[in-house]
Amino acid sequence: MVEKLGQEIEQIPVRISFDIIRLFSEGLYKSPHKAVEELVSNSYDAEARNVRIVLPQRKPGDVTSVDSTDSLWVVDDGSGMGVAGFRDLWRVADSKKSRFTSGTAKRPPIGQFGIGKLAAYVLAWKLTHISKVESRFLLTEMDFRKIATVKQNSNSDPVSVSLIEVDESMAMDLLSEIKLRDPIAWESLFGHEARTNSWTATGLSDFKDLYERLKLGQLRWVISTGLPLQSEFRVWIDGDPVQSSKERLPRIQEIQLGSKEDTVATNLRFTAHEDSPNWVDIPGIGLVSGRAEVFETSLEGKKSAALGRSHGFFIRVRGRVINLEDELFGLPPQNHAAWSRFVLKMDADGLHHHLLSSREGVKDFDGLDQFREYLHGLFNLGRSAYESWARKENENLDLMQLLSDTPSALITEPLIETLRLVVKTGNDSFYMKAPCEKSDDNCEEWMDSNEGKIRKTPFHDTKFEQEGFHAPALRYLPESQLLRVNSDHPFVDKLIESGRHKDSAKLFGSSELLLEGQLYGRGLSADTISNLLRDRDRILRLVAGNAPPTAVEVLRQLAEAKNHPIALERVVGVAFQTLGFEYQRNGGHASGPDGILYAKLGKLDKESIADYRLVYDAKQTDQHSVPADKIDFAALESFRSEENANYGFFIAHAYAGEADPESRLHEKFNSLSKKRITLLKVEHLDQLVRLHYRYGVTLTELRKVFEKARTVPDVDDALENLKQRLEENRIPLGSLLEGLEDQKKDLLAVPDYKVVRVKNDSLMAFEPERLAASLKGVESILGQRWIEVDDTSGHVIMHQSSDEILKALRNRMNDLNLAD
Repeated sequence: MVEKLGQEIEQIPVRISFDIIRLFSEGLYKSPHKAVEELVSNSYDAEARNVRIVLPQRKPGDVTSVDSTDSLWVVDDGSGMGVAGFRDLWRVADSKKSRFTSGTAKRPPIGQFGIGKLAAYVLAWKLTHISKVESRFLLTEMDFRKIATVKQNSNSDPVSVSLIEVDESMAMDLLSEIKLRDPIAWESLFGHEARTNSWTATGLSDFKDLYERLKLGQLRWVISTGLPLQSEFRVWIDGDPVQSSKERLPRIQEIQLGSKEDTVATNLRFTAHEDSPNWVDIPGIGLVSGRAEVFETSLEGKKSAALGRSHGFFIRVRGRVINLEDELFGLPPQNHAAWSRFVLKMDADGLHHHLLSSREGVKDFDGLDQFREYLHGLFNLGRSAYESWARKENENLDLMQLLSDTPSALITEPLIETLRLVVKTGNDSFYMKAPCEKSDDNCEEWMDSNEGKIRKTPFHDTKFEQEGFHAPALRYLPESQLLRVNSDHPFVDKLIESGRHKDSAKLFGSSELLLEGQLYGRGLSADTISNLLRDRDRILRLVAGNAPPTAVEVLRQLAEAKNHPIALERVVGVAFQTLGFEYQRNGGHASGPDGILYAKLGKLDKESIADYRLVYDAKQTDQHSVPADKIDFAALESFRSEENANYGFFIAHAYAGEADPESRLHEKFNSLSKKRITLLKVEHLDQLVRLHYRYGVTLTELRKVFEKARTVPDVDDALENLKQRLEENRIPLGSLLEGLEDQKKDLLAVPDYKVVRVKNDSLMAFEPERLAASLKGVESILGQRWIEVDDTSGHVIMHQSSDEILKALRNRMNDLNLAD
């Protein structure tokens, strides 16, 4: 008990009011850093020139938990507190600071409400004040657990703290831990030159969970940004000074408030004060002053987002920033590229009449909209300066590159924008790999250490690697500054043209990466950018040429086209192309089928041709299933006859009454004189495509489906039977590819699957058409850059080894959930 340490002078009552409960419910101090800042603010208001924050030591090997015997101390050389000062200290929610006008104090206080004790309450259970004034050492210690037990009503006895006077020896004993952790702070308390000085040491102990969130770097940022650090007021944390001056970065423009440039550009009636040219008179606020700056490089995340912001509006009242959490001061989001380079530091002491109780914002008042309009005008002036500079940079880029050995900021900044994001989130962007996990505490240090190196040399090397057909066109690895270009990507493959022209692909890869950074620089969300680049990737694949769509694309398009009539009509044709048909689109006519499909099999025998034709009509409805009235069997039968097609089919997501033999649908179907029409569903086509990719489905086998299956149950049965036959009679694809690989040794001939069949007993059990279908399935999955199959001649061109083809095929089948 502190009462035993010295002589008790009096008991100071600490009354708990409803205001305190209200302030707690507002969550006044949710950040441990803001709470420590509040203690430093008290030192500022005590007219201290020097404040030293001494943090508790962490447990050995533990970066999160503090030693339970250590305290956090804030030591200042301010005016100190006598008996009256301690009484005022514990006047909660009623402070003489708020009644400050002018006169005796050297500077206006930045605290107004006398609620600094709340800052201590959210961090720790015990708050100790030891103050020296006029050679007396006074002490109070509050155990906040007492407050927690007080009933909140007017009849409760007030909590009190004992005001104790101790001698210098006892004061030294109470503060002895400071001597080891900050010797200079100790000297300021008990050194020879401190004999006649006044001071106060504020200590926190018995910490709550919130303290575990305190980060040294973020505390340093909050103190440097939120308090008026100047030559008359300096702060140290664990012996290291907190610097308020911003890193000297190249500036595009500086705008002095009250200048002619300011008042003309903002286009407002606010003008420079006639007696003070660097002040602007704002109605409802009074005189404001300050300066706006626009930088060449983005200030966002210079150290880390965790250390706070470094751009936007910094509005100071009595030297303290009141909008640390609201960089826009209530304005809507601005142009991101310019905003991230813009800083306005303004002194507006007249706003102290309009502050919220938390001192972190203002209440609504007459003139607030005009004030925001003035802020917006200042930003627009900065934005105009930035855009002019950016245009000039673009125009002079070629000349700058000739005269400089370093890359332009227009190249490096987009790259750095993306890098900051992936470091902050720990997630890869579309093109860039994150250098570390989000949970890695060293991520911020990595960014600080490597940003300069990447600015100097964005791309240390470029390599071409086979990343897979579906992988993005490039990947940037920040750790090695390697740009890895995916030679499997169709667009890159088109640029490379068998490896003869790689420079174009390198330029494409680097420009794509910089495009991603430009999008981040414009303030788009990560999801928006990812979706945009994914769509762009699909367009690049289409632009690359007329290779048929891949397996993944066909199945995805089938799923997406279910409820869109034109899309369904077209994707059906594309899917049948994958199965080996030729497709003629016929949609959009006043009459006729949606499409015509040709199966070219050649001669069945000397007398007959095995080729056959299909016509189809795609049906779509907003309802759960297509009603029978929309299925015109007679019309499609007529189209079949006109096109000299062998069979016809409808295709839809579902049909009303499809499984009911007594339904209107079956009644209409049974009325046909010729029954060569099949009711096919989208899921049937999906199954056929998957069977083809997995086993290889021949055009002959597909003909049997259309010969025998008419209704939906018929098709269900036909596909199940087909699957069983294919399962029971699998082609040894590895043997087939190995045989073709072996034939590649003959440089005078093209490998031929028919020849391989003859030489391999296990393959002789399969018709040549079945072998061709299996290889065509591989071609459909991997693309013609891997394997090309001419099922007429039997020739097979393998651009990779059989082992590589099988490995790639296995990976793609895994993607399709078809691996076996």
